[in-house]
Amino acid sequence: MGAYVPALLLDRQLRARGLTTEVLLIENSFLGEKRDNIAKTKSAFHHNFALARMAQKLVRDIEPSLDQDRVERLLDAWESERRRRFIVVYGFWIPILAQYLARAPFAAEVRFELVHPDSVISPSWRYDTTDPRYRHVWLSDGQQRRINYRLQVDDTPPLAYAQRNGRFVIHGGGWGLGTYQERIPQLTSHGIGLDITAYEPGDLTDRAAGHRYYMIDPAWQPWERDGQGRHRFAPLGEVAPDGAVVYTQCDDRPCVYELIRNAIGIISKPGGSTLIDSLSSATPLILLEPFGEHEQRNAELWLDLGFAIQYQDWAAADFGCAVLERLHHHLSAARERVPNYVDIYCSLR
Repeated sequence: MGAYVPALLLDRQLRARGLTTEVLLIENSFLGEKRDNIAKTKSAFHHNFALARMAQKLVRDIEPSLDQDRVERLLDAWESERRRRFIVVYGFWIPILAQYLARAPFAAEVRFELVHPDSVISPSWRYDTTDPRYRHVWLSDGQQRRINYRLQVDDTPPLAYAQRNGRFVIHGGGWGLGTYQERIPQLTSHGIGLDITAYEPGDLTDRAAGHRYYMIDPAWQPWERDGQGRHRFAPLGEVAPDGAVVYTQCDDRPCVYELIRNAIGIISKPGGSTLIDSLSSATPLILLEPFGEHEQRNAELWLDLGFAIQYQDWAAADFGCAVLERLHHHLSAARERVPNYVDIYCSLR
């Protein structure tokens, strides 16, 4: 999901500028049994963060999971259409792209923009990308300690801090990973209002007063397309007191972004997509335990730039808002300085 959401944002925004685009998910090139196992893995990782952290250290080559017949059909289609421009947000595509370069008669004209939501190499990018037809694009750069580009989630400017609702969004990224649920009792005891993302019905068993709960539709799968053949953002709905949920489908941005835009802080692990939300909305990040070394580096960068605070430091400051408002102003100033990646991409085509 840390690649899926940025890919859909790029798709919507490039279409709005008149480009013809198609979003492709690598899961649609998997062997059937490999894709069927994704839901089980997601649930296991949601319930056991230690297992998830261990598993990401053992990431291996993606090729044994690929259905080569599906890959061949995809490459045939690209070749027949003379596809030459790709934006890649997930490193596991590299073996398929390498096959394309090896077979396309016009391969010298092919170019790949490798867009990294994380500030350093993340586990999916463990492939050779030294070919000059690959161009690495770092939205945030953990090596140079800077932000290079922003990826806008929508066109609305950030709300002033005084106009926000005084609440906090707390979540575990697209798969509901991390220690966020462990923090809810302490935050509740301090009277802090939370907008909590739930990922399965079991997340709703201890619903505390004063919080709002939002459920991602458990039946939704990112690799499925809608009736128009397009991938969609995850449907989200507020959970009513009786447990009923009416899901909303947002077309041009994740539905949770409206909550983030109105919040005074995001309490989350520092995934790449969360960094995008934080900068786009100028909403400070309150850092929970990272998922792997790449997220640790994301956290260090956001701390260095004055965009985030560690959860334990915020707790030691009695969960005060003054420090968060300073972080908001730092984010707002940076957002004004940093160019929009989509604008830059379109200007260089």
